[in-house]
Amino acid sequence: MSQARRLCFLLAVAVLVAPTSLLSQCGVERWSVKTGTDPDAGKVNLASSSPTTIASLRAVPAPSPIPSNNRVSPTETTVWVINATLTQYKLENDSDYHIVISDTNGLTMITEIPSPTCVGSTSPFLSAIQNARAKFDAQFTATTSFQTANIPVQIVGVGMFDFLHGQTGVAPNGIELHPVLDIIFNPGTQTPDFIMSTTPSTLSVAQGSSGTTKISTTVAGGFNSAIALSTSGLPSGVTASLSPTSIAAPGNGSSTLSFTVASTAPTGTFNVTVTATGGGITHTATVALSITAAGGTGGTTTQLLGNPGFENGSTNPAPWTASSGVINNSASEPPHGGAWDAWMDGYGTTHTDTLMQQVSIPSNATSASLSFWLHIDTAETSTTTAFDTLAVQVRNSSGTVLSTLKTFSNLNKNTGFAQQSFDLASFKGQTVQINFVGTEDASAQTSFVLDDFALNVTTPSTTDTTPPTASVTAPANGATVSGTVTVNASASDNVGVTQMQLLIDGTLVASNTNATALSFSWSTASVANGSHSIVAKAFDAAGNVGTSSTITVTVSNGTPTASELIVNGGFENGSTNPTPWTVTSGVVSNSTSEAAHSGTWKAWLDGYGTAHTDIAM
Repeated sequence: MSQARRLCFLLAVAVLVAPTSLLSQCGVERWSVKTGTDPDAGKVNLASSSPTTIASLRAVPAPSPIPSNNRVSPTETTVWVINATLTQYKLENDSDYHIVISDTNGLTMITEIPSPTCVGSTSPFLSAIQNARAKFDAQFTATTSFQTANIPVQIVGVGMFDFLHGQTGVAPNGIELHPVLDIIFNPGTQTPDFIMSTTPSTLSVAQGSSGTTKISTTVAGGFNSAIALSTSGLPSGVTASLSPTSIAAPGNGSSTLSFTVASTAPTGTFNVTVTATGGGITHTATVALSITAAGGTGGTTTQLLGNPGFENGSTNPAPWTASSGVINNSASEPPHGGAWDAWMDGYGTTHTDTLMQQVSIPSNATSASLSFWLHIDTAETSTTTAFDTLAVQVRNSSGTVLSTLKTFSNLNKNTGFAQQSFDLASFKGQTVQINFVGTEDASAQTSFVLDDFALNVTTPSTTDTTPPTASVTAPANGATVSGTVTVNASASDNVGVTQMQLLIDGTLVASNTNATALSFSWSTASVANGSHSIVAKAFDAAGNVGTSSTITVTVSNGTPTASELIVNGGFENGSTNPTPWTVTSGVVSNSTSEAAHSGTWKAWLDGYGTAHTDIAM
């Protein structure tokens, strides 16, 4: 066990130096479509896939214009499967893995795996993206420079038309598989498998009522078996039912998961694990079930911890601070749910591991409860002596221990996971650190494995009706910007800000929790020259939302090049400013009677049915 643990530690250290930690920026253009947070994401049938080829997808006409927040059916509502050769890969500035694939005739196209940290929790693709990213990381280490490869792959992903801007390997029509939901290396020798997803992955149900979510499975690699479904981790007063309880062979299909919440069920957010087993393979997914008070009179319950199941992976544990090697996805100590957990100690040598997250508990909280799942695996044989310990602490923001909630040891070893809960109501109005210290001696190993945290705080829903205030502090309204621009926002609230968001042209580009300042590095080269809007939003625990004034900036990235001599070639300056064109009155038009080729404006010469002369020069 200790040798395996040391190997996992070395692997984790290797992963931690990957350059993904240097890139915190997420994408902008069509980002909701690329990650499954658009209003059409539910039209994608994750229980079915269609085999295709690079040539076939390259032959599909590109839409004009490309919609920013909707899907083009059927290309962008279908899960496609392509067998090809992976030739190049790179970590992009938007944190995507840019993967170029090629067929036997040299035709190429792009496939991309977003960073799971850039994917909204409501995306039906999230769990599959996490799986694909982990499988790619196990095969390659992507850097910010293109690396070459020559390996057969089978890629499963959703179709997406991207804007053309000279991307390496791009298809002429801009078609991509984005996001990639699964990637199989050397598919001729692949192991049969299936992908499981939940839609939605977060669900809110009031006491005394019910709610549903959908569980979908998609097979790959010749998998052909029935898949049995089950749930675990239900809080008291909640029952779950699956219809059907299994998905027939070959394993493509879906099931409706229904939760019935009794009026006596506790309020808060609970991580329910869905397990799918078939053909000797088991996968799990987590549904975050939020139970609210009946009628809303009992207050609003908010889960405050970020990344509660460590599903950001080892390269980005934020907002946790953890010792090297603690964030783990090794099969030696499997998680309670999802793919990752926090594995503390387990070396069999003198060692100390730490895990910490800082959080602010609102001063008007009526309850605050910390819970997590803990598995203790030990090789110690003593039944009386605590050789290895795990201390659960609450510290102030300076790191001074305010309370040790409990100390676990090798004497508390258990089979599987057990949920632990602690009352933190006495710390309301304070910024505290939830801190864990695992200490191990040199005799025998003890592993403390933690997963699926929740810090549920209830605040009165009737006393706080004041929304937070939010403002964009940079750039200034009316500014002309170019290159990479820092966008800053600030917020305040009479009780406390629980989340901030930044939106550019209506698309979410950055967010945080429990902070009153937010910054985003915006690459303006990724958008068209012209006017763009920036808005900040702030949220509080009572559900109030404050929205800033809209900041309008003009992006201007250089002048036309020698290959682009015509200025204002699309007449998008509008009829009142056709410069540098000289035109007859009325020629520059945005009338829908004669639609533009692209954009909003065009030059409409003649069309009067009378003797007339128009010019455009």
